[in-house]
Amino acid sequence: MATYASPGQLGMATPFGELLGKSDAEMNAEFADYAKLGVDWVRTDIHWGLVKPTSGGAYNWSLPDKVVDAASKHGIKVVAAITDIPGWVDKSLSSSSSQQALAKFASDAAQHFSGKIGHWEILNEQNMTGITPANYTKALQGAYSGIKAADASTTVITGGTAAVPNTGNGLYGATDYLKQMYAAGAKGYFDAVGYHPYSYPLMPNDPAAWNGWEIMEKGMRDTMIANGDSGKQIWMTEFGAPTSGGGAAISQTQQATMIQQATDLAHATSWSGPIMWYSYKDRGGSTSNTENWFGLVGPNGEHKAAYNTFMNIATKDGGTSTAPSTGGSTPSPTTGEQPTFSGTSFTGDQASNTIIGNSLNNTINGAGGNDTIKGGAGNDVLNGGSGNDKLTGGTGTDTFHFTDIASMGRDTILDFQAGDKINLSGIDANSGVSGDQSFKFIGSSWLSKAGDLGFYQDKAANLTYVEGDTNGDGNYDFAITVQGVHAFAGSDFVL
Repeated sequence: MATYASPGQLGMATPFGELLGKSDAEMNAEFADYAKLGVDWVRTDIHWGLVKPTSGGAYNWSLPDKVVDAASKHGIKVVAAITDIPGWVDKSLSSSSSQQALAKFASDAAQHFSGKIGHWEILNEQNMTGITPANYTKALQGAYSGIKAADASTTVITGGTAAVPNTGNGLYGATDYLKQMYAAGAKGYFDAVGYHPYSYPLMPNDPAAWNGWEIMEKGMRDTMIANGDSGKQIWMTEFGAPTSGGGAAISQTQQATMIQQATDLAHATSWSGPIMWYSYKDRGGSTSNTENWFGLVGPNGEHKAAYNTFMNIATKDGGTSTAPSTGGSTPSPTTGEQPTFSGTSFTGDQASNTIIGNSLNNTINGAGGNDTIKGGAGNDVLNGGSGNDKLTGGTGTDTFHFTDIASMGRDTILDFQAGDKINLSGIDANSGVSGDQSFKFIGSSWLSKAGDLGFYQDKAANLTYVEGDTNGDGNYDFAITVQGVHAFAGSDFVL
């Protein structure tokens, strides 16, 4: 029978290589700190391609054994995510042979770790990797059956889907993916749903349609209820936020507030499973890469504010937080506000400002902070700069200018009209080629190559998302939210 976990139990989602560390001593020191923090679970990878790199080769479990044994030594339960489909298997899982290969590996892994690992997660963010819901479901059915045959007491969790709001441009919306899984026959082949409700730079309670937590509460959960699975939980097998690395980063204080708020919300619902915090320690290095700064601990071992918040919740159940949310949307300016400046140009500072243009042709740059910028009358050029900005052109023919994806957050254009332009010429469309490349507009087709620029419509939320791929992985590297449902054409952009 599947394990029912206490809602909001805290765990760590630590990548296998980082958990393994540079030595056994380093790995055991990290696990000892997990125990001090009150960590109940560790979610880490079982790399299929590492354990069995060739089709005819033998299994090599030595490194996963080391990690699993260390977790057990410190009294921490393991959630094992099967990841890293090897090169000898069709990564799209579109063939029956590839689906059977995954099922066999899952069965053999469950047999090897019987009595040591009681929770298996089947793949990771597969809604972003080109695996269709139908093909994933076939693979899941085989993996579930194989794992249960090896150890009937285990819990099988669907691969944690990424918090994609809607389907398009090479990505499947998380809710769409789950709906199509049910349609393909997934019911009865999992014990819990895996999901990654990342909300940053917003707080979990922000009602924005693209907020990962909102998607979970309003989309994922409703889909489970509609399909008769109200008694099953959603396990948040990754959740976190970076404290550096670009415009989407939040402060260390906000990171601490986010942990408290997420656990408060989870404690209030029986369907919430554990929350696996991603991750324990900052990788350090480039401050332009958010992936380096998700830790509770800095690169030199220094504790962030979130470290103490995590410990307080995990070891003492610190209760409901009264700290205010600091990550909500910046309100739009009210009507009747006076212009911020009298000339034709204005540049903000690092604070979150409301900047109101005048009747001239203005050029407004918000600089830092989460700004609200309103052009007013005239043909205006608006650039939010870094942060999560709300841009209103007003009357006239306006240009919304974006220049740096490393610092831009989730900007929203509130009033795109015929004749307005979205200027992306300042962004290099292909990071793998020297020079400044231009984007290629592909409409509503899925992103597939570096330089692709497309859009998709979320009609239910009355939003359109403009997305660009700059590294060729088929996923968007930046996204701009546009209020309303728009059928964009190439002429709407400066590429």
